[in-house]
Amino acid sequence: MDQERTNLFNKYLFLGGIDASPRQFTGMANDQETITEADADHIRAITATDFVGGSGGRFYDNSDSENWEVDFEAVVKGFLSRTMTDLYMYDVRANETAADLIKNFLNYVLMHDVCPEYVENVMAARHVCDIAPTELRYMHELTAELPGSFNRAARSLFCEGNVNHLDQDANFEMLVLFRLTALLWPLGQKVKQAREKILEAEDPTTIRVVSTTEETYRVVEIERPRRKDIKAVEEQLEAMKQGRKLKPAGVIRVLPTVFEHGWGNMPRSDEMNFDDAEEEEIVLEDELLGKFEVGMKLRMTVCELNVGLRFIKDVHELRVSFDTFLPQNLMSNWREPVANERPPPSIHSSIDGPVAPDEEMEGEV
Repeated sequence: MDQERTNLFNKYLFLGGIDASPRQFTGMANDQETITEADADHIRAITATDFVGGSGGRFYDNSDSENWEVDFEAVVKGFLSRTMTDLYMYDVRANETAADLIKNFLNYVLMHDVCPEYVENVMAARHVCDIAPTELRYMHELTAELPGSFNRAARSLFCEGNVNHLDQDANFEMLVLFRLTALLWPLGQKVKQAREKILEAEDPTTIRVVSTTEETYRVVEIERPRRKDIKAVEEQLEAMKQGRKLKPAGVIRVLPTVFEHGWGNMPRSDEMNFDDAEEEEIVLEDELLGKFEVGMKLRMTVCELNVGLRFIKDVHELRVSFDTFLPQNLMSNWREPVANERPPPSIHSSIDGPVAPDEEMEGEV
């Protein structure tokens, strides 16, 4: 492997609790006399670069195995969703390289029947390698494209107050886009209920925002427009003599959630109860829906109108469907504590060390 692949593979091994850090005093591996006189176990020890167990608290410890779980899929998810995005963001080439590298390693594990009891788990990990590059690329594209034309129009009209300035062509066009998208496309049930109120509101200035919340959501369902729906809307636009193209639209259904993390002062998923939460429907263009996957997470600001329709004001963060936080992430910069006999600093200490008695007397007034 070249240097880049070696570094990536070492970071992957680290997430699995394997010590792949650089070694000191490894010249014996090239000493033919030492190799000749050593037995197999000694040769393996002096030539190895990756170690399992016995490398301190940062890595897997054989004596503390009950706090570790063998999960190839989770480690791959954590590596591709967190480590790679921290290192390379959404670099397409880097993500493809990492996914291919880990998949080749997993293929080796399967080919040599290394751990037959975990075959299904290894196969699931390989599947993550297959979908990760595409999904990470879509995340990058959605970051730039969201919240989409419909939601931008709603934000401009009802958050920025442009519904009160419909004499301007740009604002009027946004109102037309908002109404046609909400009224013509066969969207979700909640949007259909809001549609009736939109029709009743002859004066668009009576539509207003009644609540604004910032929340993290998980996508639980994606409803895209069907071909017959697209054709029917095109026929309606033609009958209405609307000389415009209307982007096909559908909805994502979302539920509240939280991003997994290792902070001690923020709520975690196992501390939150979303059992009573209701699904919310968000209208999006089909060109955006095609890039979503069930399980993706979004932290966004959502506004609700008095007609019952919710729309996205801003999207703050996106996570892939296989996003996984591994506690081992917290150990990346951790160091073993070292005993120090030096007393802790106090009000009697100077920058250079404890204050001498003579200095204390000179400082008194």
